[in-house]
Amino acid sequence: MADVCAYEEHDPRVVEAMASGYPRFVVHLYIRQLIDYYLEREALAGREAVLIPGRRAANDLVSCLGVEVIAQEVADALYLVHCDPNDQALAYKLRKFVQHTGCGISSRQAEDLLIGYGQHESRFVEDVYDGAALPEAERLLVEEIGCRTQDVLVCASGMNAFYAGFRAVQEFQFNRGRRRWLQLGWLYLDSGCVLKEFLRDGETLECCYDVFDLDYVLDKIRSYGDELSAVVVECPTNPLIQVCELKKVAEVVREQGGIMVIDPTIGSIYNVDVLPYADLLVTSLTKYAATEGDVMIGALAVNQDSPYYGDLVLRTSAFHQPPYARDLARLVFEMQSAPHLVAQMNANAARLCQFLRAHPKVERIYCAGCSDHIDEVSRGDAPVGAVISIRIKGKLESFYDSIELMKGPSFGARFTLLCPFVYLAHYDLVTDVAGRDFLESVGISPELIRISVGTEPYEEIEAVFASALSS
Repeated sequence: MADVCAYEEHDPRVVEAMASGYPRFVVHLYIRQLIDYYLEREALAGREAVLIPGRRAANDLVSCLGVEVIAQEVADALYLVHCDPNDQALAYKLRKFVQHTGCGISSRQAEDLLIGYGQHESRFVEDVYDGAALPEAERLLVEEIGCRTQDVLVCASGMNAFYAGFRAVQEFQFNRGRRRWLQLGWLYLDSGCVLKEFLRDGETLECCYDVFDLDYVLDKIRSYGDELSAVVVECPTNPLIQVCELKKVAEVVREQGGIMVIDPTIGSIYNVDVLPYADLLVTSLTKYAATEGDVMIGALAVNQDSPYYGDLVLRTSAFHQPPYARDLARLVFEMQSAPHLVAQMNANAARLCQFLRAHPKVERIYCAGCSDHIDEVSRGDAPVGAVISIRIKGKLESFYDSIELMKGPSFGARFTLLCPFVYLAHYDLVTDVAGRDFLESVGISPELIRISVGTEPYEEIEAVFASALSS
């Protein structure tokens, strides 16, 4: 835990030791090398810069941050967007834009470009799908989401899918005079940041954190009348793995002329069926679909039964960023075995949930299979999802430091991962008295531990937890 806190506080001891990290938060070595190559080539050495593959995203970035940011094309449809490094606030916003919108270049594309410039000798060898990857990815997604091929878009990342969906809804509803947004439950960090930071003048955002208080939620939606723009919810939520009464919520949103945006990433498209209640579905495929945890990719789907179908299809296609070809080929290779591996994750998670629920050192447990209303969205009778959140009795540090598992911020991989979620996602709140009080007021313990259960032999997984809890 000391290292987690040091990372959040940008301690050089930890930061300089990290060769890599979650791609939207830690710039990959290849991308850093490529940025430096372009800066040197363009006589811009020393400038703060990011790489954006696509004119639309580059223009969005410049429009958002202003004329002090410059975008120039350095390769076909690849833009170096840079600013004065001495303007630290602007440089910070530049990096955060890429993080929040998921529009940055991938390490595979950076590797290919470095090879083309003679900066690298050879490509990393990995198994990939050797056919036409995009139509195969769309075919596999259609099977799981329950939509048509023309209704789904594969995006460069899950956050890019969310951002494209947000911008599409915003543009459509703003023109109709609908400018009030409602968030149900806790959202993933960057999703929440998009809602807060990319609203236009006159738009507002409110949050209903208790997804089970149906009467309050429905009254709030109705109170917006014809000003309602959209309701955004993760189903199940992250990190409390809760399922709201989607059908009833969606009905009222539709009555009010709003748009329902649903993100099923925590449970995954393999385990939950939420499209019938959504106008727009957005999801990360970095989790569950990319079972090795080595591809940043996402998808969005428009419900063909939505009254706003035509407008949403047109606008999402304008805002989304397609994935790089090698990322897509790697994803499709992994998606071929994903249903089988996800079933193993589900089964192991269900057994571990039973073990933890009965353990005297575990104070509280959250999982999709234990949530109210899970039957409304579950795709079958099988256990739902790999993610469990727990609160233990005693000190988080003792448990976290002693448990012999891989630790990291993602989930839905074939290997078990564990993280102190609130410390990683909301360190500013955890380290502030008022912040901790706020978290507790919305039902989120700062000491929450999120577990993503993998496909290892179950007995091995349980033994690791039993040992750490006993210590």
